[in-house]
Amino acid sequence: MGAAFLAIAACAPTTKDDPPHFGRLPEFSLWDHTGQPVTRAGLKGRVWVADFIFTRCGGACPAMTARMSRLRREVPDEVAFVSFTVDPANDTPEVLARYAANFKAGEGWRFVTGPQKDLYALSTDGFKLAAMEVPAAQQRSGEGDGPFLHSSKFVLVDGGGDIRGYYDSADEDEVRKLAADIARIQLEPRS
Repeated sequence: MGAAFLAIAACAPTTKDDPPHFGRLPEFSLWDHTGQPVTRAGLKGRVWVADFIFTRCGGACPAMTARMSRLRREVPDEVAFVSFTVDPANDTPEVLARYAANFKAGEGWRFVTGPQKDLYALSTDGFKLAAMEVPAAQQRSGEGDGPFLHSSKFVLVDGGGDIRGYYDSADEDEVRKLAADIARIQLEPRS
Protein backbone atom coordinates (compact mmCIF):
# COMPACT_ATOMS: atom_id res chain seq x y z
CA MET A 1 0.00 0.00 0.00
CA GLY A 2 1.40 3.39 -0.99
CA ALA A 3 2.32 6.03 1.59
CA ALA A 4 0.14 8.54 -0.23
CA PHE A 5 -2.88 6.27 0.19
CA LEU A 6 -2.18 5.86 3.90
CA ALA A 7 -2.05 9.65 4.29
CA ILE A 8 -5.33 10.03 2.42
CA ALA A 9 -6.99 7.31 4.50
CA ALA A 10 -5.84 8.86 7.76
CA CYS A 11 -7.35 12.22 6.81
CA ALA A 12 -10.46 10.95 5.02
CA PRO A 13 -13.66 12.38 6.47
CA THR A 14 -16.51 9.96 6.99
CA THR A 15 -19.51 12.27 6.87
CA LYS A 16 -20.82 14.71 4.25
CA ASP A 17 -17.79 14.18 2.00
CA ASP A 18 -18.52 10.48 1.54
CA PRO A 19 -19.06 9.53 -2.10
CA PRO A 20 -22.76 9.45 -3.02
CA HIS A 21 -24.69 6.34 -4.02
CA PHE A 22 -25.60 6.33 -7.73
CA GLY A 23 -27.51 3.06 -7.67
CA ARG A 24 -26.81 -0.65 -7.46
CA LEU A 25 -25.38 -2.63 -10.34
CA PRO A 26 -27.55 -5.47 -11.63
CA GLU A 27 -26.34 -9.04 -11.34
CA PHE A 28 -24.14 -10.06 -14.25
CA SER A 29 -22.40 -13.25 -15.25
CA LEU A 30 -19.28 -12.94 -17.41
CA TRP A 31 -15.77 -14.45 -17.34
CA ASP A 32 -12.24 -13.14 -17.04
CA HIS A 33 -8.93 -13.56 -18.81
CA THR A 34 -8.25 -16.78 -16.89
CA GLY A 35 -11.64 -18.26 -17.82
CA GLN A 36 -13.02 -17.79 -14.29
CA PRO A 37 -16.57 -16.48 -13.78
CA VAL A 38 -17.03 -12.84 -12.81
CA THR A 39 -20.29 -11.81 -11.14
CA ARG A 40 -21.48 -8.93 -9.00
CA ALA A 41 -22.07 -11.43 -6.20
CA GLY A 42 -18.48 -12.67 -6.56
CA LEU A 43 -17.19 -9.13 -5.98
CA LYS A 44 -19.41 -8.62 -2.91
CA GLY A 45 -17.54 -7.23 0.06
CA ARG A 46 -14.76 -5.70 -2.03
CA VAL A 47 -14.36 -2.11 -3.16
CA TRP A 48 -13.61 -2.17 -6.89
CA VAL A 49 -12.81 0.10 -9.80
CA ALA A 50 -14.19 -0.65 -13.27
CA ASP A 51 -13.59 0.61 -16.77
CA PHE A 52 -14.44 -0.36 -20.35
CA ILE A 53 -11.62 -0.91 -22.85
CA PHE A 54 -10.63 -3.06 -25.81
CA THR A 55 -7.25 -4.50 -26.68
CA ARG A 56 -7.02 -3.27 -30.30
CA CYS A 57 -7.68 0.32 -29.27
CA GLY A 58 -5.15 2.82 -30.54
CA GLY A 59 -6.69 5.73 -28.64
CA ALA A 60 -7.80 6.14 -25.03
CA CYS A 61 -7.71 2.50 -23.87
CA PRO A 62 -3.93 2.03 -23.49
CA ALA A 63 -3.72 5.31 -21.54
CA MET A 64 -6.66 4.27 -19.36
CA THR A 65 -5.06 0.91 -18.65
CA ALA A 66 -1.72 2.55 -17.80
CA ARG A 67 -3.47 4.94 -15.36
CA MET A 68 -5.40 2.04 -13.84
CA SER A 69 -2.12 0.17 -13.40
CA ARG A 70 -0.59 3.13 -11.58
CA LEU A 71 -3.70 3.59 -9.39
CA ARG A 72 -3.61 -0.11 -8.52
CA ARG A 73 -0.12 0.30 -7.07
CA GLU A 74 -1.29 3.27 -4.94
CA VAL A 75 -4.24 1.66 -3.17
CA PRO A 76 -4.54 -1.33 -0.81
CA ASP A 77 -4.28 -4.79 -2.35
CA GLU A 78 -7.84 -5.68 -1.31
CA VAL A 79 -9.24 -3.15 -3.82
CA ALA A 80 -10.22 -5.05 -6.98
CA PHE A 81 -9.91 -3.78 -10.54
CA VAL A 82 -12.20 -4.93 -13.36
CA SER A 83 -11.69 -3.96 -17.00
CA PHE A 84 -14.59 -4.98 -19.24
CA THR A 85 -13.95 -5.35 -22.97
CA VAL A 86 -16.22 -3.67 -25.52
CA ASP A 87 -14.88 -5.98 -28.26
CA PRO A 88 -15.64 -9.53 -27.10
CA ALA A 89 -15.42 -10.99 -30.62
CA ASN A 90 -11.69 -10.19 -30.59
CA ASP A 91 -10.99 -10.00 -26.86
CA THR A 92 -11.11 -13.67 -25.94
CA PRO A 93 -9.74 -14.76 -22.56
CA GLU A 94 -6.42 -15.57 -24.28
CA VAL A 95 -6.16 -12.12 -25.90
CA LEU A 96 -7.13 -10.44 -22.62
CA ALA A 97 -4.52 -12.53 -20.75
CA ARG A 98 -1.77 -11.25 -23.08
CA TYR A 99 -3.05 -7.68 -22.67
CA ALA A 100 -3.10 -8.08 -18.88
CA ALA A 101 0.46 -9.44 -18.94
CA ASN A 102 1.64 -6.49 -21.07
CA PHE A 103 0.39 -4.14 -18.35
CA LYS A 104 1.69 -6.35 -15.51
CA ALA A 105 -1.87 -6.58 -14.15
CA GLY A 106 -1.22 -9.43 -11.71
CA GLU A 107 -3.61 -10.60 -9.01
CA GLY A 108 -6.68 -8.55 -8.21
CA TRP A 109 -7.18 -7.11 -11.71
CA ARG A 110 -9.58 -8.96 -13.94
CA PHE A 111 -10.05 -8.39 -17.66
CA VAL A 112 -13.60 -9.47 -18.44
CA THR A 113 -15.40 -10.63 -21.56
CA GLY A 114 -18.73 -12.20 -22.44
CA PRO A 115 -21.58 -11.82 -24.90
CA GLN A 116 -21.57 -8.41 -26.61
CA LYS A 117 -25.22 -7.74 -25.74
CA ASP A 118 -24.52 -8.41 -22.04
CA LEU A 119 -21.45 -6.14 -21.99
CA TYR A 120 -23.33 -3.35 -23.78
CA ALA A 121 -26.31 -3.65 -21.40
CA LEU A 122 -23.99 -3.66 -18.39
CA SER A 123 -22.27 -0.51 -19.65
CA THR A 124 -25.44 1.42 -20.46
CA ASP A 125 -28.10 0.04 -18.11
CA GLY A 126 -25.88 -1.10 -15.25
CA PHE A 127 -23.05 1.43 -15.03
CA LYS A 128 -25.16 4.17 -16.69
CA LEU A 129 -22.27 5.04 -19.00
CA ALA A 130 -22.86 6.59 -22.38
CA ALA A 131 -22.28 4.12 -25.19
CA MET A 132 -23.27 3.85 -28.81
CA GLU A 133 -23.32 0.81 -31.04
CA VAL A 134 -21.00 1.13 -34.02
CA PRO A 135 -22.57 0.22 -37.37
CA ALA A 136 -21.39 -3.17 -38.64
CA ALA A 137 -19.90 -1.62 -41.82
CA GLN A 138 -17.64 0.63 -39.70
CA GLN A 139 -16.62 -2.32 -37.53
CA ARG A 140 -15.61 -4.31 -40.62
CA SER A 141 -13.69 -1.39 -42.10
CA GLY A 142 -11.80 -0.74 -38.86
CA GLU A 143 -13.25 2.78 -38.51
CA GLY A 144 -15.11 2.06 -35.27
CA ASP A 145 -14.18 1.88 -31.60
CA GLY A 146 -14.99 -1.81 -31.23
CA PRO A 147 -18.63 -2.95 -31.45
CA PHE A 148 -19.68 0.05 -29.37
CA LEU A 149 -18.25 3.43 -28.51
CA HIS A 150 -17.57 3.52 -24.81
CA SER A 151 -16.92 5.89 -21.95
CA SER A 152 -13.39 6.60 -20.72
CA LYS A 153 -14.61 6.96 -17.12
CA PHE A 154 -13.35 4.95 -14.17
CA VAL A 155 -16.23 3.82 -11.96
CA LEU A 156 -15.95 3.21 -8.21
CA VAL A 157 -18.13 0.42 -6.81
CA ASP A 158 -18.49 -0.40 -3.11
CA GLY A 159 -18.65 -3.84 -1.52
CA GLY A 160 -22.44 -3.93 -1.81
CA GLY A 161 -22.39 -3.36 -5.57
CA ASP A 162 -23.40 0.31 -5.37
CA ILE A 163 -21.82 2.76 -7.80
CA ARG A 164 -20.13 5.45 -5.72
CA GLY A 165 -18.40 7.64 -8.29
CA TYR A 166 -17.46 8.38 -11.88
CA TYR A 167 -14.00 9.78 -12.67
CA ASP A 168 -12.46 11.08 -15.90
CA SER A 169 -9.57 8.69 -16.52
CA ALA A 170 -7.63 11.39 -18.43
CA ASP A 171 -7.76 13.92 -15.56
CA GLU A 172 -5.05 13.46 -12.91
CA ASP A 173 -7.08 15.42 -10.33
CA GLU A 174 -10.02 13.07 -10.91
CA VAL A 175 -7.79 10.00 -10.49
CA ARG A 176 -6.46 11.45 -7.21
CA LYS A 177 -10.06 12.05 -6.10
CA LEU A 178 -10.82 8.42 -6.94
CA ALA A 179 -7.97 7.27 -4.67
CA ALA A 180 -9.29 9.51 -1.87
CA ASP A 181 -12.83 8.17 -2.35
CA ILE A 182 -11.54 4.60 -2.16
CA ALA A 183 -10.00 5.49 1.21
CA ARG A 184 -13.28 7.00 2.42
CA ILE A 185 -15.33 4.01 1.37
CA GLN A 186 -12.94 1.59 3.04
CA LEU A 187 -13.53 3.42 6.32
CA GLU A 188 -17.31 3.02 6.09
CA PRO A 189 -18.96 0.43 8.32
CA ARG A 190 -19.67 -2.78 6.42
CA SER A 191 -23.22 -4.00 6.31
